[in-house]
Amino acid sequence: MLRFLVDHNVPQSVSNFLKKGGYNVKLVKDVNPEMTDLQLLDLAKKENRIVVSNDKDFISLSVKYDTIDMILFNHLSQSSEVRIAGLKRILPKLKGGFGVIVLQ
Repeated sequence: MLRFLVDHNVPQSVSNFLKKGGYNVKLVKDVNPEMTDLQLLDLAKKENRIVVSNDKDFISLSVKYDTIDMILFNHLSQSSEVRIAGLKRILPKLKGGFGVIVLQ
């Protein structure tokens, strides 16, 4: 089963959608709202979780942390409905080891 680590900048409706889908979801805000990007990536690696974020810094960090799968949303202004529609398209196809997906 896919396990997700959802960054604090992702709308609650997205994490709710993942939880309703039966996925194991951990929220950064529940672990440590002050967590740095590197701490977040370390936690994702330790717990084998897919990072879900709006933070574009993860694109450059993905080079160093190339064993961590990430789903990144391209625009902060995207509505939750657009984000969830993108997840609906890709989730059935995901398996571990996919790298970085940027949803537009």
